Amino acid sequence: MFGTMNSIVCALFTLLLSVFSAIAQDEDAQRINQAVFNKIEYHFNLQETDSIYALAGPKFKQSFSLQAFQTVMTQQLYSLGQIQSAELKSYEKGVGVYKLNFLSTPLQVVLGLDSLHRIETLLFQPYAGDPVAEKPEPASPSNAVAAKFDRYVDSVALSYSRKGHTHALAIGIFNAGKTSSFYYGETEKGNKQLPDENTLFEIGSITKTFTATLLAYLDQTQQLSIDDTITKYLPDSVASNPDLQRITLKQLANHTSGLPRLPSNINATAAAHPLDPYRGYSKEHLYAYLKSYQADTPPDSVYLYSNLGFGLLGDILATSYGKPYDEMVQAIICQPLGLKNTTEHPNPESQYVAKVYNQKGEETPLWTFDAFTAHGSLKSTTADLLNYAKAHFKLPESDLEHALARTRQFTYFNPPDTDIGLAWHMNLIGDELVYWHNGGTSGSNSYMAFTPDKRIAIVVLSNTAESVDTIGVAILNFILAMQ
Repeated sequence: MFGTMNSIVCALFTLLLSVFSAIAQDEDAQRINQAVFNKIEYHFNLQETDSIYALAGPKFKQSFSLQAFQTVMTQQLYSLGQIQSAELKSYEKGVGVYKLNFLSTPLQVVLGLDSLHRIETLLFQPYAGDPVAEKPEPASPSNAVAAKFDRYVDSVALSYSRKGHTHALAIGIFNAGKTSSFYYGETEKGNKQLPDENTLFEIGSITKTFTATLLAYLDQTQQLSIDDTITKYLPDSVASNPDLQRITLKQLANHTSGLPRLPSNINATAAAHPLDPYRGYSKEHLYAYLKSYQADTPPDSVYLYSNLGFGLLGDILATSYGKPYDEMVQAIICQPLGLKNTTEHPNPESQYVAKVYNQKGEETPLWTFDAFTAHGSLKSTTADLLNYAKAHFKLPESDLEHALARTRQFTYFNPPDTDIGLAWHMNLIGDELVYWHNGGTSGSNSYMAFTPDKRIAIVVLSNTAESVDTIGVAILNFILAMQ
C-alpha cells in the first residue's frame, strides 16, 4: 500500500512537471511569436517589404513569391498608412492574432511560425473583434522616477569608475524625447577634468556601422550593388583567386564572407608596433594576403566576425567612390546629420581626444588603422552618436535615411538569438528589438544601442580598455522595465 502511494505521488509529480513544462514552452513560444510580430510591425511602418519577407520560412516562400508579396503589400496594405498601435488579441496552438490600429479601419493579422521561428502563416484580415478604446499616452516620469533613474545610472557608472585603473567615462541617453548626459573620471590621468559632450573617444568597431551605412548609401544611389562580388572591384591579380569569387559586399558587411578575423601576414607589422598593431599594414599587404588566400569556410555558411572583411570593404568603397574613407564619412553621413565631432583625423586645434589607457591603467597610443581604417578608426562623442542613433528613428525620405534603414534589415541569423543586419547586431530584450554594436582598442571601449520602436538610445564611451557593455545593457534594461 505504501509503495503504491509512492508510485501515485511520483506519477502526479511527473504529470505536474509535464504540465508546467508545457505551460513554460507555450509562454516562450508566445513571446517569440510576439517578438517576430514586433519586427513585422516595425518594417511595415518603414515599408521595408524585403525585410519582412526575409523573416519568412521556406513553406511561406514556396506559396508566396517575393514579387507577389511585394504586390500585395504595396497595392493593398501600405495605402492604409502606418500602424498606429497594435495588440495581441489571442494566442492558441502556435498562432497569434494581432489587432492593427490604423488611422482608418483596423485590421487583424494572423501570424504562425515554423520550428525555426520563421514566418509560416501571415494573413491580413478585417478585424473581427469589438473596438477597443485606445490607451492614453503614458504620463511623463515624475521627479521621483527621474531621480531614481539618475541614481541607478550613477550606481552602475561608479562601480566601473572605482575599479582603480579606469579613467574617463561618458554616458549619453535619449529616452522619452529627452537627452541625459553623465560624466565621470578624468580625460587624462591627474588632470581632474571631467569629459563632456565635446570630448572625443576612440569608438573602435562602432566604426563598422558607419562603413555599412556607406555601403547601403552607394547601393541606394546605384553606384554599386550590395550583392556584387568583391572581385568586381579588385585588381585582376587578386580577383583571379577562385576563393574570393563567391564573396559579396553584403557578406563582408554581415560577417559571413568566411574571411578570418585578421590576415595572417599582419603579425610581422604588428610586431614592429606592439602597442599600435594595425600601424604599417598597407593596402599592398592586404592584397598580397588576398592573392594567396585559401578559404577554410565557404561564404554565407556561418557568422565569423572579421575585421579583415570590413577593412577590405572600406578599401573597395573608397576606391569606388574616389575619395578616402574619412572624406566619404564626412560627405555622406556626418555633414547631413550634423555630426561635427566624428572623424578619423581630429583637428588638434578644435577637437580634444581623451588620452587612452590599457587594462593596467597605463597610457597607450591611439591606434593607427591604415588598411583597416573602415573597421575601427573613427573617434566621436556621446552627443554625435546619440544624434546618429536618432537618425535611425526617422521614416526614410532622403538617400541617407534609406541607407540607414537598409543597415537595419535582417541579413543573417546567428544562433542562438542574434540577428545580423549590415554591421548591426539585433537582439530582443523582452519584446523590444534592440540594435547594438560595441568597440574596443588597447586603450578604449565603447557601446551603442538603440530601439527605434521605443525611440531609446544609449551610448557609453570610456578611455580605458575595460568593457562598458554591462553598463549600457543594464541602463537599457532599466529603462525598458520602467515603461
